[in-house]
Amino acid sequence: MSFIEFDDSLKVGNKLIDKEHEMLIDYMNLLERAVSNDASEGIIEQVVHGLVDYTKTHFFVEEELMKVYEYPDIDAHLKAHAGFIDETNKLVNQLKQGEAIDLNAVMDFLKQWLTAHILKVDAKLSAFLKDKMT
Repeated sequence: MSFIEFDDSLKVGNKLIDKEHEMLIDYMNLLERAVSNDASEGIIEQVVHGLVDYTKTHFFVEEELMKVYEYPDIDAHLKAHAGFIDETNKLVNQLKQGEAIDLNAVMDFLKQWLTAHILKVDAKLSAFLKDKMT
């Protein structure tokens, strides 16, 4: 069983956004497996970098959609993205400096943040985009 399952409950109804969320969850599950199997710090760091990089790509896609379609709640959505990037950048810096990190707490944070963001913030964006994207 995966750390987090991408199922219908996490789909927002936009094929592009849903596919990207599925990829983010795949990265989270990969990170959870690495942590559970006591992978080396180097492997964990690489998985974290992959997760962070893909998150930035996903956020860029969403942000471009919001701009193109003039999403009225863009400022709040951008603020949520920026806050998450700040938190993940702190994690990356801690890893680079060799600081001790409670990876289980990090995993719980990622899971809670991502699921809440998908179900509330991204679902609202998807509903807005529903009749706009063909």
